[in-house]
Amino acid sequence: MDLKESIMLGFKQLLGNKGRTFLTMLGMFIGVGSVIMILSLGAGFKEYTKGFYSDIGLGAFQVSIKDTSSHLLITQEDLDVIESMPEIEAIKGTVWEEGSIYNRNREIKKVSLMGAEPQYTTTMKKIDLIAGRLHTEKDEQIAAKVVIVSDVFAKVILRQTNYRNILGKSIEVIVDNQIENFEIVGVYKSSAPSNASQNHLERMLTQYPLYVPKATLDIIVQNESKVFSAAGVIKEGYDQKEVTNQVRLLLNRRHAQKDNYTVSSAADMIDMANNMLNMITLFISAVAGISLVVGGIGIMNIMLVTVTERTREIGVRKALGATNKVILRQFIIESLILTVIAGVIGMLLGYIGSIVVGGMYNIQAKLTLGMIVFSVGTSTAIGLIFGVYPAYQAARLDPVDSLRYE
Repeated sequence: MDLKESIMLGFKQLLGNKGRTFLTMLGMFIGVGSVIMILSLGAGFKEYTKGFYSDIGLGAFQVSIKDTSSHLLITQEDLDVIESMPEIEAIKGTVWEEGSIYNRNREIKKVSLMGAEPQYTTTMKKIDLIAGRLHTEKDEQIAAKVVIVSDVFAKVILRQTNYRNILGKSIEVIVDNQIENFEIVGVYKSSAPSNASQNHLERMLTQYPLYVPKATLDIIVQNESKVFSAAGVIKEGYDQKEVTNQVRLLLNRRHAQKDNYTVSSAADMIDMANNMLNMITLFISAVAGISLVVGGIGIMNIMLVTVTERTREIGVRKALGATNKVILRQFIIESLILTVIAGVIGMLLGYIGSIVVGGMYNIQAKLTLGMIVFSVGTSTAIGLIFGVYPAYQAARLDPVDSLRYE
């Protein structure tokens, strides 16, 4: 019997008992599918993270404060000193303030306001404008009461999806126990899923701030030229970790602090996200590995049962001249067919699942060549490892005893 005949016979045997074949493959479906889902989502998330910072470049960095006591806030003098560093392209500070607003049902909702200079939204943290305009230098100079809202704000508070319709409209925001009127001049796109429910959007409302000119918010909250956070850009050719460390040390020294200021570059954030994702992937892979081992044991068990069921057939084939090698090859091929098909189906199911889950969070899942090799390679290895013993048991059966077997 040649290889082609062995493969055809293997398919015939597996199709002869479809229910048992499916149940035997189930462990492989779950194991391979779980790993492929997390790997393809991970690959898509890594691309999403890189794309998130691609507009502002990997030289972007963020300054945050652990203790936000008034005397420890970043001053304009701090920003001027940092910007004078030869490694720094630019740096701008931001002011944050909590506020609240009534929706169309007169229910009060929490919002956050960010006071930022025009350069912040064009260079430091570019926002994806989908309607209207950004703040101008004139808005900053005259402390204009203009605001850029998110699409989440438009949907939750104004119940509008045609964002051009809300441009020019006035909204009342309660800030520091007083009502402030702002004119909507722009709408920016958030990363909220397009199919998110209204309740989900409401929970995300404070994540996407209302952008107002920094001078405007300074006047409202009576801020004395101090900021709660800052963002900047490092010039090309400089080591980002070294520069961010210099900025951190400078701020701590100027405010007589040991470690109150944190400076993170975009590259650091990407590395941190990737490291976290790699840890999750490793954990999921370990759990899936257990499923694969259990599936492999199940395959070995079923193959041993198959050997018992086909004892007379083995005896007949040996009586007709089949060698131990031929019998061994036949059962290994059947085991490989079972596991490789299960691995391929598990890979497809995992990828489809990652597309569905990724679509909910605007992440495009990716299926790479390495994932395909992993699926086929793992399935083949399990087929060989757990199929050898049943095949060996079949090959060593005595033909006379096999023919007598009832």
